Amino acid sequence: MSAKPTRGFKAYTILALDGFAMGSANVIPGVSGGTMAFILGIYEELIDSIRRCASADSMKMLARLDFKGLFRELPWRFLIAVGTGVLAAIATMAKVLSHTLDTYPEITFSFFFGLILASIFTVLKRIGKWRADRFFAMFAGAVVAYLVLTLVPVETPHTWWNLFLCGVIVVCAMILPGISGSFLLLILGQYKYVLDAVNERNVMVLAWLALGCAAGLAGFVHLLNWLFKKFHDPTVATLIGFMAGSLWKLWPWQERSQVLVKSAGEVFKLNLPVDTFRLEQTLISDPAAKIKTLVTRNVLPETLDHNFCFAILAALAGLVIVILMERSASKKDSRETKTDTTVQPQEQKNTR
Repeated sequence: MSAKPTRGFKAYTILALDGFAMGSANVIPGVSGGTMAFILGIYEELIDSIRRCASADSMKMLARLDFKGLFRELPWRFLIAVGTGVLAAIATMAKVLSHTLDTYPEITFSFFFGLILASIFTVLKRIGKWRADRFFAMFAGAVVAYLVLTLVPVETPHTWWNLFLCGVIVVCAMILPGISGSFLLLILGQYKYVLDAVNERNVMVLAWLALGCAAGLAGFVHLLNWLFKKFHDPTVATLIGFMAGSLWKLWPWQERSQVLVKSAGEVFKLNLPVDTFRLEQTLISDPAAKIKTLVTRNVLPETLDHNFCFAILAALAGLVIVILMERSASKKDSRETKTDTTVQPQEQKNTR
C-alpha cells in the first residue's frame, strides 16, 4: 500500500479555512456545509474520518482507555483542523450572516446561488461514466431536495429531548450536499431559538443539540461510507441532484406568500397578497406583533436597479470562487498523485 503524504502546517491551515467555509454555509438556511466540503474536495475524506472515530475498534479502545491507540489510529489532525474552522465560523459568522440576510437578502442569496450552480458543473466531472441509473439518481436527488425545501415550518417545543432529536435530524442534512441543516431547523421551528443561543452563548441549548448531532452523525457516516465504496457514481449523482434541488430555495428574489402572526395572545396564518390589508392593520394596532415567514414564492426582480446589479456581481463572485477552488483542488490532487508514484517504487524496492 502506498503511504499517504504527510500534511504540513500550510495544508492544515487550508483545511481550517475549508472548515470555516463549511461552518459559514451551515448558518445560512438553504446552504449545506456538506456542499462546501464537496466543492472543496474533502467530502469523502471527512466522511471516512468521522466513520473511523465512530467505529467499533475506536469504541473498544476508548472503553479500555487506550488513548495512545486512539491518538495513533484516528485522523485527529484532519478533524481538529476542519472542526476548528467550523466552530470558529459558527461563533463569528452567526451575527454577520444574520445581519446580511436581513439587510441584503438578494445579494446574500445571489452569492450562494452562484456558488452552488458552479459547483454542480464542477462535480459532474467526478462521475466516471454516465449511464441511465446515474441520471435517475441525480433526478431523484433533485426531487427529494425540492420536496424537503418546500415543507412548511411547524411549531415545536424548545425542550431538551426535542433539541436532541432535532440534532439527530439536522446533522444528516448538514453532512449531505444540497440539503441545509439550518433550513431543517427552520422547518422544525428551532432556527431562531438556536441562532439566539449561539449569539447569547447558551451552553445548555447548544449542548443538547450537539449531543443529538453526535449521535446522528455516528450512525449516518457508516451508511454514507458504505454507499461511496459500493455505489460511488450513483451516490455522487444523487448528491449532485441534492445540490440542484437546493437552487430553488436559494433563488435571490422571493416574496412571502404565507406568514404566521402572533398578536395580542392570538396566533393566526395569513395568505399574501390576499390578506395584506389585514396584516397591515394588525401591525398598526399592535406594533409588537411577531411575524414568521412560512412559505415564499420565487419571483422575477421588479426593477433592474443597483441592487440587481450587486446581486449579479455577487453571483459571479460565487462562480469565480468555485472555479478557483476547483483548480486549487486539482493541483493538490496532482501533487498527491505524483508523491504516491514516487513512494510506491521505494516501497517495492524495500520489499525485495
